[in-house]
Amino acid sequence: MWKIPGLGTGTLLAMLALPLAGVIAAGIPAVAVADQQAGGWRKEIADKAAAAQAAGKKGDFREAIRVLQEAKARGPLQPQEEQGVNELLIWAASNTKDHRLVIKTVDERIATGRVSGRDLVAKLRLKATSHYALSDYRGAIDALQRLATAAGSSTADDLILLGNSQFQVRDYRAAATTLDRAVTAAEKAGKPARTIGPLLEMLNKAYFELQDEPRRMATLHRLMAVAPKTSVFDQLVNAYQRDSKGDAVVMINLYRLGAARSLLAGDHFIHYAEAALDLSSPGEAVAMIEKGMSSGAIKRDDRNNRLLADAKAQVEKLKSAVPQQEREAIAMASGDAEARLATVYFTLRNFPKVTEAARRGVDKGRVRRMDDLHMLLGIALVETRKGTEARDAFKAAGTANAQMKGVADLWTTVAT
Repeated sequence: MWKIPGLGTGTLLAMLALPLAGVIAAGIPAVAVADQQAGGWRKEIADKAAAAQAAGKKGDFREAIRVLQEAKARGPLQPQEEQGVNELLIWAASNTKDHRLVIKTVDERIATGRVSGRDLVAKLRLKATSHYALSDYRGAIDALQRLATAAGSSTADDLILLGNSQFQVRDYRAAATTLDRAVTAAEKAGKPARTIGPLLEMLNKAYFELQDEPRRMATLHRLMAVAPKTSVFDQLVNAYQRDSKGDAVVMINLYRLGAARSLLAGDHFIHYAEAALDLSSPGEAVAMIEKGMSSGAIKRDDRNNRLLADAKAQVEKLKSAVPQQEREAIAMASGDAEARLATVYFTLRNFPKVTEAARRGVDKGRVRRMDDLHMLLGIALVETRKGTEARDAFKAAGTANAQMKGVADLWTTVAT
């Protein structure tokens, strides 16, 4: 089983619009020191607040915290004093990343009942990020749920933080629901693949833990479209190998996609080559064996050297026979001969000729694997930069064979 950890504090918060414990820390709180006495402040508390503010302006936030804590130690604060001192303390604690003090002070402010509206939303968001920074995921979840109630909705960033927190406490059912919403919200917000990809990976793991294979497969497909990588491709290979019962036509078209997106690794090369030889496409086998050998994935032993030599000999034989094969295929009423011709041209990488033969085969009909012929046509159209026509061919492949639909849909994402 693969491992997909939850996102670490720095990684996650770097993805979000929220700086770590910095929702309120952007500027100095508006505490009008000159008017403090007139507003119900005691002089000694006002002096402490002014000293803390001055220390903070100089960047000495620890001194600001010390002075403010002295002010609080003078006894119960009046409402105006409590607001001014605690806002300054949240500001100073945020700038020193003293998350526990941030949480404690925010809780004090909220407990007064005098925090509402945007200020309440901002403080709950700060409280949530501070809990997360301390790896207190249950505290983050609670703050984020209160935030959603206070705000009336959740932003993409809120959902990302909540989903990751639920994932961290292994509440996979809740995490799956939240992360699915987070991905949709992140896409609408225009967030980049480096944000959406890790969310989809967590969602994939959550569905794996829930044994929800249909949703997991759908998520892997989304991952391939947003953030394709070898580990994701390998999971798809294993899933399609199982679900198609090793259907060589399904698998070769998946391997073709992996090759097109530079995602092949390890056993992929030899399995692709073997499938290509089984389906009379030795040119593909030669390319994969050579790439596998170059990368170290295929050993340069006697067996594999013979396999490569045999595949090369088959390619030369096809080259000499193709003019006659083309004349015979055109003369035949059945589309099967055209399908075989399309495969020959595909293995020789003559994509305009693949397109011609495949279209004739589709028109004639009576093809044993119409899904394979549509896939050859679609890939050839991708190679010749005819994206709209390629998408139509992939759609037809999926219609011809339900087992091919998922692979055809994956190819649709590269048909631009």
